[in-house]
Amino acid sequence: MKQSQLRQLIREEIQNAIQEKNTEVVDEIGKFFVVKKPGKGVTKEGMVYEATVFDEIKMDEVKGVYKNKSEANRHATEALKEYESSLKEIESSMEEYRTLKKDIEEKRKLAKEKIQSLK
Repeated sequence: MKQSQLRQLIREEIQNAIQEKNTEVVDEIGKFFVVKKPGKGVTKEGMVYEATVFDEIKMDEVKGVYKNKSEANRHATEALKEYESSLKEIESSMEEYRTLKKDIEEKRKLAKEKIQSLK
């Protein structure tokens, strides 16, 4: 290998090392824990995950971001309880609606029968 080729290789290696050094990313925040919004079939374990500032986080799917895992787990548990409570309220409202609808149909049927008997 010629001396000029060796110098060129050394220069390239130095330039590569400088570029790598300049592209190093500083992360002073570190890891954190993301709590996703609850949904159908989601468990607490499925709601909490570890992330960094370099991970993609979709804001519309996030309930909160916490520095320690225990705090994230606590908030995930609360979110699941709220979600389950909301589902129960909705189910109760739907059952009440069905019952009232059935009562209205029965009353309508009775009213039609009375009208027919008057004719």
